[in-house]
Amino acid sequence: EGGLEKHIYKPQQLSTNGVGGDGMQQTEELWCMAWMAILGSNSALCTLGKAAESNFVPATQNYSCNKNCDQNGREKDRKFTWGYAKTAAFLLPPALCDLVLHKNMELGHADDMVFRRVNSKHGSGTVGKLTDGQIDRMDYYVHSLKMALIPWIRPELYLR
Repeated sequence: EGGLEKHIYKPQQLSTNGVGGDGMQQTEELWCMAWMAILGSNSALCTLGKAAESNFVPATQNYSCNKNCDQNGREKDRKFTWGYAKTAAFLLPPALCDLVLHKNMELGHADDMVFRRVNSKHGSGTVGKLTDGQIDRMDYYVHSLKMALIPWIRPELYLR
């Protein structure tokens, strides 16, 4: 899920002569980021990608439910857990901040307007435009997805 973090800064009053004055200005910043949340269990299927040296033994060695299931078809000893991670965060330029915060636009639509594009959220995204293609939307999400999978890569540390 994507997210935006809003910060409002109120710097001290400034003046040209250093004595005080009416130069106080409120500054808004909007940071772009996204969360990954994955629900999994201690089953053989969820821990299939565990690290090679892991000594973790899954709740069952089966990939489908059989005699170790309750009447609803759920494994009796399965324990569920969540894996969470967040992408890197980056500061949005003022033009995008204004459209999102004050015109209530979704970031993808604001991006289309500012950068004169169409359907940018299905292409390289805002991050792609701001990094001149060095990081596109897929690159942006891959690291956080891998990080959210850590409990199943190292299940012996997370799934007890």
